[in-house]
Amino acid sequence: MESTIKITTLGTSHGSPTKERFHTSTLMEFPGTGGILADAGTPVLALLIRKGFPLADLKAVFITHMHEDHFGGLPDILKQWIKTMPREKRLTICLPEPEAMETIFAFTELAHREICRDMFEIRSTNGKMPIDFPALSVCGIPTDHFSNENLHCPSSALLFRNGGKKILYTGDLAKDFHDFPSGTEADMVFCELTHYSLEQALKVLKKEKFGKLVFTHIGNAWHGREAEEKFRRMVSVLPYPAVIAHDGNEFELCDSMNP
Repeated sequence: MESTIKITTLGTSHGSPTKERFHTSTLMEFPGTGGILADAGTPVLALLIRKGFPLADLKAVFITHMHEDHFGGLPDILKQWIKTMPREKRLTICLPEPEAMETIFAFTELAHREICRDMFEIRSTNGKMPIDFPALSVCGIPTDHFSNENLHCPSSALLFRNGGKKILYTGDLAKDFHDFPSGTEADMVFCELTHYSLEQALKVLKKEKFGKLVFTHIGNAWHGREAEEKFRRMVSVLPYPAVIAHDGNEFELCDSMNP
């Protein structure tokens, strides 16, 4: 029996939105699990609504690191959740710094809207054990993004396993690409394209075993037709297809081995 994983790059910008791109958020729809958000930059709730994705089908939100372009849409998700969901329905929120959720809860409460914390399960992506859902397992892989600011704060890539398929989502990386999760085989990879030199990264990426590489969190250097043509020439050296994502792009993975 064939099942399909569907991935939508809702927002694909770097740290600032542009005329064509919103802040980073990626929706992954896994058979037997439901919807998973990888990062939740604004205006993620509006983009889910425009897409017609039912919020009730959202199982979890994963935040790769505590930069506002990756978590800024969480208050909107919280507000809509407590307004529209029954009190017994829970949303899992996973962060590299789970203690930060109290600040996000407090921000929502500034609008004089009570937060029932029992409606949310807060988990850490820094644990050694995977975070499991029905038909899905998610592992956090430590990265070193904050070294770009001479800080030592946690950040993580994410490896999703559903049936016989694996999806790697890098989050933001260090400017020298040393923290890319090399040697992690995956059927599809979503990698940021802002904080490092693509020319330097290709030396690493040529050695990897991926089915397809999708670049998101796109830096200004790669905006526009000429830049994307240059990108296509550069990535032609890879032994697998690589593309630049735009807001609203949809990708699919089919797993014929999944019962």
